Amino acid sequence: MSGEDRMKSVMEVRKACRHFAMLYFNFCRALVETLGEDEAFPLARRAVFGLSIDRTDRMRRRALDEGLGTTLESFHAVNDLANLAWEGWDPSMNEARCPYAQAWFEYFEEFPWFRRFARMFCDVTDATNIENFTRDTSHRLTKSLLWGDQSCEREYFPSDDVRNGKLTHGSRSE
Repeated sequence: MSGEDRMKSVMEVRKACRHFAMLYFNFCRALVETLGEDEAFPLARRAVFGLSIDRTDRMRRRALDEGLGTTLESFHAVNDLANLAWEGWDPSMNEARCPYAQAWFEYFEEFPWFRRFARMFCDVTDATNIENFTRDTSHRLTKSLLWGDQSCEREYFPSDDVRNGKLTHGSRSE
C-alpha cells in the first residue's frame, strides 16, 4: 500500500471511530440528562462492561475453536476489529493518536462531566477485554491521553482475582 493510500485508509478508519465515539458521548449525554450524572455513570459502566464481555466471549470461543488457547498473544490473533482498524491509531498523526480521544476532547469543555465517562470507557474496556478473554490476566492503564499524557500505555499482569472469576469491573453474570 502506498503512503498516500495508507493515509487515506487511516483517515477512513478514524472517521468510523469518530462516529462510534460520538455515539458513546450521546448515549452518555442522554443518560445524564435523564437520570443525572450519579445515576447515569453506573449504567454507562454496565453497558461498556457488557460490550466487552459480549465481544470477548465470542473471541474466546473462536480462539478455543481454533486451538489457539486464551493468551495475550492469541487475543491479538483473534481480535474482532478489522485489521485495517489498527491503522487508525497511527502514532505519526499530528492529532491525538487515539481517534476516540480525538473526538471526546471536543466535548470536554462544554460537558466537563464527560471526562469521567470517557476515562471509564477505556479503563473498563481494556481491563475487561483481557480479563474475560484470558481468565487469568489483568490490565491497568499506566498512561492515558484522557489523563493528559502524550500516549496511552498499559501493563498486563497475572491475577489471582481474575483466575478466581473476579473481574475488576464487574461479574460475567451482569
